[in-house]
Amino acid sequence: MQTMQDVKRTFVKSDRARKVEVFQRADGTFGFEELKFGEEEGAWFPTGRYSVAVIGSLDDAITEARGRVPWLGDEA
Repeated sequence: MQTMQDVKRTFVKSDRARKVEVFQRADGTFGFEELKFGEEEGAWFPTGRYSVAVIGSLDDAITEARGRVPWLGDEA
């Protein structure tokens, strides 16, 4: 069963081909995921496999994302 997630912040790469979503789970914990836009499919797909991280606050999740997603640290 998939848990409900509420996206709190979205960071989009300057080329618009990638983004990072920082979300809050139903249990109050936070996480993030990097996604890539598939031109052929016309949809976003997870690429980083970061969403398994369980983080205690929104600020900490953003800091963690900036540290782990190479382009985000430069652009956000």
